[in-house]
Amino acid sequence: MEDKFNLYDVYEQNLNFLFGAGASYGFLPTLSLSIGNGEGHSHTFETLAKELEKQSTHHLYTLLFMCYFKKCINAGLPRLPKVSYPPHRLEVLKEYRVFLETLLAVLENKNRKDKKCNIYTTNYDNCLEVSADNLIAKKSINCVFNDGSSGFQQRKFHTKNFNNRVVQKGIFDKHAEYIPQINILHPHGSVYWQKAEQDISVDYGLTPYNIVFDEEQNRLLSEFEEIVNDESKSMCDLIYFGEDDLFDWEVLRANEFWNQYNQIPIVNPTKWKFHETVFEEAYYQILRHLSFELERPNSVLITFGFSFADEHVLHLVQRSLSNPSLTVYISCYNDSEKLEMKKKFKGYANVKYIAIGDDLTFTRFNKRVFTLKKDGE
Repeated sequence: MEDKFNLYDVYEQNLNFLFGAGASYGFLPTLSLSIGNGEGHSHTFETLAKELEKQSTHHLYTLLFMCYFKKCINAGLPRLPKVSYPPHRLEVLKEYRVFLETLLAVLENKNRKDKKCNIYTTNYDNCLEVSADNLIAKKSINCVFNDGSSGFQQRKFHTKNFNNRVVQKGIFDKHAEYIPQINILHPHGSVYWQKAEQDISVDYGLTPYNIVFDEEQNRLLSEFEEIVNDESKSMCDLIYFGEDDLFDWEVLRANEFWNQYNQIPIVNPTKWKFHETVFEEAYYQILRHLSFELERPNSVLITFGFSFADEHVLHLVQRSLSNPSLTVYISCYNDSEKLEMKKKFKGYANVKYIAIGDDLTFTRFNKRVFTLKKDGE
């Protein structure tokens, strides 16, 4: 029996959302690869990285992370002047706007003091921020998007700022209204963050995380990518490539790359750990914020495109399910993913699985799941 989701059943509750890579599919590449893992399946970035680390193939491990930076991080870094997006990325941003517009309509109908929600995203892209900016530019919405920062010339991040609320008063204080608020939290870090002594500053301008590869590095990257994106290849082919004596691996300049890469304030997909204590503290503060929200009475957590590969988040949600008034709705892309999610949350009666028969893309999620329109409208 399929679990049913109706937005009208949950909109009055404490709303929380958890977005993963599936929400931004098409904006940046996913972590999936084609190279076989020897068990009849393909490697993901995480599984291949762990395998290469285990075999101590440092130059191949470095190439994999160079590839990861080039494809999954670099394209999402903030740039000045602002770049125009290609059509496939604009489509992703459109779906984020559709989601936010529906969410704002929901918040407008909540009780006057409860017009807020939290969006936790492990993605490194700027889809939520750009989409929020686009809605604000229309001047047709009355909403606060809170990224946890405060200040003027240098904005500083702290999770306590997510508790701030904006109240709009009449000119003679005869009435006061809480402005709807959407908190945007990045537990895996953000490319907009920079270390400022013992604080985190937030800057949406020019990124300092600019790693440029030279001709030799790009040549090695191209040959490496040909192998990992070929379903007929296996780990043996990659190891053979790494043992080729024709390559001068010094041209990779691995130490230089890692020194630059480790400055980026994001959780690595393999270690779930920051290299700077100040970012590590922010990670756990955001997880604590999520934990507190899920402990509140009548709370709802809706996930989309999130695999629960981060064991910290997985265990946190599992512990929070002891709250009998919490309901977790897990969006499943297909039946295979639904089976995997059911294994992870076996025995938890307050977990529901959202599936629609078709592949659950973000477009279908907005049209058929997270919508205020009745069937047939």
